[in-house]
Amino acid sequence: TTAPRPSGRAGAWKRAEQFCLLDHPIVELAGRTLGVVGLGTLGRRTAQLGKALGMRVLVAQTPGSPGMERPVTAADLGVADGQLDPDERRRWPLMELLPRVDAITLHCPLTGHTRNLIGAAELARMKPGAFLINAGRGGLVDEQALVAALRSGGLAGAGVDVLTREPPRDGNPLLEPGIPNLIVTPHSAWGSREARQRILDQLAENIRSWKAGSPTRLVSG
Repeated sequence: TTAPRPSGRAGAWKRAEQFCLLDHPIVELAGRTLGVVGLGTLGRRTAQLGKALGMRVLVAQTPGSPGMERPVTAADLGVADGQLDPDERRRWPLMELLPRVDAITLHCPLTGHTRNLIGAAELARMKPGAFLINAGRGGLVDEQALVAALRSGGLAGAGVDVLTREPPRDGNPLLEPGIPNLIVTPHSAWGSREARQRILDQLAENIRSWKAGSPTRLVSG
């Protein structure tokens, strides 16, 4: 297992030789490159937040998505026309995008095209020191390959809000002890009281729209 770093709660700050405690590396987001897989509502908003923090945003082609060839627009990234460079306007094949980004965030659905989208080969293409975030579905990532990449130091870190089976009653590779630089949350990114109320409001709106003969939020195959 990896020994825990000293923390302020454990008294490390009061024992510090200077005014601050710098026992964890700190990475600024400004000037870094964010890769986004899945430019739907959530992926688009995440991309916009990245731009607001001064990041360069590259969008991947999502396998099986009917819009994967559509150019990225300034509106997609929440900036004015003329504020995107040519690389930000194109949709990148995943294997071309991976070595160019400092962090990649997954927001696409789990389909036959996207299962194990990030596996050992894809993780090996990422630059040393990069981060992986999975806020989509657990099956998008080969979890055993991610554990190996974290244990080897090939990735700087990963954050996942989803696992292949939830709840993980029979365990999961990402829940093994001693995996370095990993944050796992229990599929809770959607769980604020406000977000749950919004889901109920949208459900009621969908029913009213369907009864009125003008259904909304249609899902195409």
